[in-house]
Amino acid sequence: MPHLFAICDMVGGLPNIPASTPVKGWAHFDSLGQYGAYLFSGTAAQLAALNALPNVVGLVAMTGKADNEKEWLELDMIIAAGVRTKINNWLTARARPTIPAGQTYKQVVRAIFQHFNSRFDPLEAVFVTDK
Repeated sequence: MPHLFAICDMVGGLPNIPASTPVKGWAHFDSLGQYGAYLFSGTAAQLAALNALPNVVGLVAMTGKADNEKEWLELDMIIAAGVRTKINNWLTARARPTIPAGQTYKQVVRAIFQHFNSRFDPLEAVFVTDK
C-alpha cells in the first residue's frame, strides 16, 4: 500500500480533505496551529490527488515495503527540486528555515516533522503493516 508523508491544514482536529478525495487512512503525528503532520495511506492515484490539493504539502510518496525491508526505499533518495520548492514555499510563508538542495527525503521528513514537535522522529515512531 502506498503512503505519503504530508502537511495538511485541519478542521476540528481532522485533515481538511474533501470526501471527493478519498484515502484509505491516516496517522496524525502532531499539530502546529491549524496544520497537522500526517502519514496518509491509499492507492497511488488517491495520494496523487491528495497531494494536488492546495492545502496539502506532500513531503514524499512511498510504495509498499518489500519483504524484510525496514524502511521505504524512497526515503534515501535526494528530494526533487519541485517538491523542495513547494515545501520551501510553505516554510517561508511561516518564517521557518527552508530545506537546502541535496537533502534526502528522510532528512526532509525529520526536519519538517520536528517543526511540529522537536522531540519527535516520525521515522522511528511509525510502524505500518499492510497485512
